Amino acid sequence: MASPTDLYSIPEAGKLTNPNNVYSPVEAMRRYMESLPQDLTLKEELTDQHFWKAVRTEFLATLLLTVLGCGSCLRWKAPPSDQITASAVELRVALAFGLAVATLVQCMGQVSGGHMNPAVTVALLVTRHISVARSAAYVLAQCLGGLAGAGILYGLTPQGQRLSAGLGATEPADGVAASEAFGIEFMASVVVVITVLSNMDPQRTEMGCKSLSIGFSYVVGHLLAVSKSLFAFLQILDYLKC
Repeated sequence: MASPTDLYSIPEAGKLTNPNNVYSPVEAMRRYMESLPQDLTLKEELTDQHFWKAVRTEFLATLLLTVLGCGSCLRWKAPPSDQITASAVELRVALAFGLAVATLVQCMGQVSGGHMNPAVTVALLVTRHISVARSAAYVLAQCLGGLAGAGILYGLTPQGQRLSAGLGATEPADGVAASEAFGIEFMASVVVVITVLSNMDPQRTEMGCKSLSIGFSYVVGHLLAVSKSLFAFLQILDYLKC
């Protein structure tokens, strides 16, 4: 006769069990997909007006962030030659991005969440805060918004200075390998993602303005990364002149 403890290990009729919790990659992915938010079906979500309003908001927010943040990087004058001036420019860029993010999160966060960053969107997908459809639509809107913002910056830059302005495009500085640049970008993104997730924790004690803390995480990330990058002119902009 089975003991009361053994009864919990007896499977119900018609159900398969996996006592070792070892699943194939396909089964693990299927279980993960099923664990994502299921408040709405895919069809219901794609036909929901609020869904598309949020996607449009992500497009607009990323467009404005590109204009405001990358606009602070424009080199309409010769690059600074002394270290003090160069550090002041780095601080200006970091504050411009951070304050722009804080402002846009405060204005548009109630509509779309104010991601404006594929890293944030992917992190919220992995932590099961948003669905696959919403994350894919957000990333696409963010990419299109960034391209549109870059186009606006290109149009606002005086024609004679477009080749030297940089338009906020970046590349690793001299002596920085691609793997090192990736590591720097990764660590800066981790700070942003952790800040966003901590602000979404329902058990977290209220500790001030959430949008401002997210903005400061971008400031810290830029202060880490901007000195390791050199503002350059993307070759793709050559095609915009055609």
